[in-house]
Amino acid sequence: MRIPNNLQTYRLLGAINLSSPFGLRDHRMIIFTLHTGLRVSELSFLDVHHVFRDGLPRGVLDLPASLAKLHKSRQIPLNAPAQRALGDILAFNRSRGLSVDPSAPLLQNRHHRRLTVRGIQRLVQHYRELAHLDVKVTPHSLRHVFATNVVRATNVRAAQMLLGQVDIRTTQRYTHPDLDDLTAAVAAIE
Repeated sequence: MRIPNNLQTYRLLGAINLSSPFGLRDHRMIIFTLHTGLRVSELSFLDVHHVFRDGLPRGVLDLPASLAKLHKSRQIPLNAPAQRALGDILAFNRSRGLSVDPSAPLLQNRHHRRLTVRGIQRLVQHYRELAHLDVKVTPHSLRHVFATNVVRATNVRAAQMLLGQVDIRTTQRYTHPDLDDLTAAVAAIE
């Protein structure tokens, strides 16, 4: 699988018209995905209380087993870009008259209903087409980007835990070193 590189990711985000009715929400949703590695189903089923406490973004997403694959809960630290994206999503919901109650879906459509898995997939596909990207960008490939970035920053075991995968071999398939990674690896050999 080919995953988008940094330039392609920027082009994807740049294709989103932030002044369109849901452009800001979509932009911040993709940023949040790139910084958490959530599965599209996990993203779709997030409620406000999962990521906010007392109106402020949480520092850690305690993903409950009921939302996670294999019903295995996990914790995902939320870095500053993820927290900013969440804050913008909540402000967007409030400004559009969407519910911000703790039990409300985090991502809502124009009918005030939960944004579905298929809806999220269609949105990402739409922006990929607008950006004229030749690489297939999906919510799942954004998960691969997250895994690759985590391995670059730390190690494959951390990526495995953050992704909620049981088998480390699966996590290894999620990582995609590029030529710069390989060059740095060879240069590190003395």
